Amino acid sequence: MITLYTAATSNGLRPAIMLAESGLSHIVKKIDLEKGEQRTPEFLAMNPAARIPVIVDDDVGGEKLVLTESLAIVIHVAEKSGVGLPTAAVARARVFEAAASAMTDVYGPFNGLFHLHHGGRTPPSQIAQGFDGLLKDALGRVDAKLANAEWLAGDFSIADIVLYPTLGRLETALKRTYPTLENLQRWAKAMAARPGVKLGTSLAGRP
Repeated sequence: MITLYTAATSNGLRPAIMLAESGLSHIVKKIDLEKGEQRTPEFLAMNPAARIPVIVDDDVGGEKLVLTESLAIVIHVAEKSGVGLPTAAVARARVFEAAASAMTDVYGPFNGLFHLHHGGRTPPSQIAQGFDGLLKDALGRVDAKLANAEWLAGDFSIADIVLYPTLGRLETALKRTYPTLENLQRWAKAMAARPGVKLGTSLAGRP
């Protein structure tokens, strides 16, 4: 059995969706970040950094595994379930490439913009413009890739799971902020329609 401790953030949604897609038996326990539940002694014993997500997997080769970091959890669940991660070497490398790009090229500037605009003060315009430019460039490259592909790395994979939560309510955000990214909008609709994505986002607490 796998127990996931999470919340309705981008990092929290990735493993929730991955577990729902995997079909593995699991329990989702929501952590109230506003109440500081991530700073309780019980949670800090699992992750001293006081950050979600965390999983506790009771059976990994006969041992118990406590694992943090959303990407590491997604990969672990994919390896264990055989879902979302191909076995062929080239296909597998492409999935890791796309997943890494989702975390660095997209999530990096997106997270920077989020913290700039939620820091309680007006961010320096040149820094905000820099992050926005990086994000637009990254999303443009993803949109171009999706012009000739249904998913990010061939078949549906962990790369799609890693990218999807980053942009939150993706369809609305894309139409408002980046209206020309039609391929990305189509991909977002396809992701939102997947039963595993619906279940994972619901269990993690995002409507």
